[in-house]
Amino acid sequence: MKKQTMKIALCGVIGALCITMLLMGFLFPFATYVCPAIAAGLLMPVVYEYREKTAFTLYLAVSILGLMLVPDQELVFMFIFVFGLYTVVKMPIDRIKNKLLRFTVKLAYINIMLVVVYSILLFIFPVAVLVNEFAGYSMAFVGVLFAMFNLTFFLYDKAVEKVLIIYVYRFRKRFIRQ
Repeated sequence: MKKQTMKIALCGVIGALCITMLLMGFLFPFATYVCPAIAAGLLMPVVYEYREKTAFTLYLAVSILGLMLVPDQELVFMFIFVFGLYTVVKMPIDRIKNKLLRFTVKLAYINIMLVVVYSILLFIFPVAVLVNEFAGYSMAFVGVLFAMFNLTFFLYDKAVEKVLIIYVYRFRKRFIRQ
């Protein structure tokens, strides 16, 4: 019973921190990509401690609450489709032995999800500010933005790995009692 209580408490605290980070992204418009990435990174201890099923449940709860509480749709969709979901599926992807296949899966994931996010935000639930912003972009500029985001995503991927190592060796014993 105590182990289940610890699991619920950890997920509740991390879920609240994730929502707080998403709300911080709304308060600071320049943090549209940073805050969802940090919020998703906060899910890593849950993925590590309780595996993907529990982390996916927490991800869904944060996603639903984010849709209801955070006014910035771009920020929330970046968490839902790009960073949050990736954090949950990162460990299974990292178990792929072939480095080229692992890299290809990550590259395909990020590009497909970016297309999904911006298709939703531009065509299905159009956000006027975003539609006007993208109207002024050339296709070459959009390609450059995609390339820059790919590079940033892979830096994020490495950063999440390092944060997980720090969590395991520095902070885990403080939060998780066996």
